Amino acid sequence: MNIPGWEEKYRSGERGKEEKPTALVVETAEKLFPGTVIDLACGAGRHTFYLAERGWTVTAVDGSETAVELVRRRAAARSLDVDARVADLTDSAFALPQVAFDLIVIAYYLQRDLFAKAKAAARPGGIVVAIVHTPEPGETWSKKRAAPGELRKFFSGWEILWDYEGPSRDPAHRRPVAEIAAQRPHERYNLR
Repeated sequence: MNIPGWEEKYRSGERGKEEKPTALVVETAEKLFPGTVIDLACGAGRHTFYLAERGWTVTAVDGSETAVELVRRRAAARSLDVDARVADLTDSAFALPQVAFDLIVIAYYLQRDLFAKAKAAARPGGIVVAIVHTPEPGETWSKKRAAPGELRKFFSGWEILWDYEGPSRDPAHRRPVAEIAAQRPHERYNLR
């Protein structure tokens, strides 16, 4: 599966040079015990490697075969066990295992229908970290840019641990962003 445009960006070396994870991924992971994580639209794996090096069991998924191959080579060079997979996230048949992950990362990728799948894949108490671009001043929201407050609405009923809209805190991204870290509610049990 090759996503036009992105495949060429990874092949040409235009993408895949970012090494440092974003601040929100670091800030969130530092507060958690390592568990299972899926990095959706993982690109060349900067979040994948950060988490794997800290003891997380990582599944990395991207639509670019070149990006996933890069993740596999870099993981092997670092002696990291990473399950890197090629998948078309935009395919309606793409599914995530239910209630399977302690942490889900979706960084700099906006696909609105993916949030429902990610929420269902989070374990009770699990966290979804999402970062998307928002319009520049004077622009309007679009397929690739979230409207003000839009990201927050996807997580109605969840505990919001972090919610930010403004300039990117990641030097690799210059456009404004919306960031969220949201925690799935714990199941409530009726005890007798």
